[in-house]
Amino acid sequence: HTGSHLLLLTVLPANPEESWQVYSSAQDSEGRCVCTVVAPQQTMCSRDARTKQLRQLLEKVQNMTQSIQVLDQRTQRDLQYVVKMEDQLRGLETKFRQVEENHKQNLAKQYKVRYSTCTEDIP
Repeated sequence: HTGSHLLLLTVLPANPEESWQVYSSAQDSEGRCVCTVVAPQQTMCSRDARTKQLRQLLEKVQNMTQSIQVLDQRTQRDLQYVVKMEDQLRGLETKFRQVEENHKQNLAKQYKVRYSTCTEDIP
């Protein structure tokens, strides 16, 4: 089980008359955040400083998303390793119990053999 990460990003224009477009915001089937893409209206100049800042912010969000995905993959791999090790440990516990039981049975047999040879020697 992996925790879901929700990233809430709010970008407000400096001038209230300027409007921003929200392209998408959702979670995928596994509950991970599909980040919201916010962009200025098409009519704004692409060389605008805010547009550059927004592009840089979007790159940072994409980098964070990739980092979260890498961490999720590592967590899944580590979890699979732990589950596999638990199964192997259970198998070892079973084998140790069998060895212990066989040892007890062998000791009991040796005791019987020694006891019977000792009683044969008694006149």
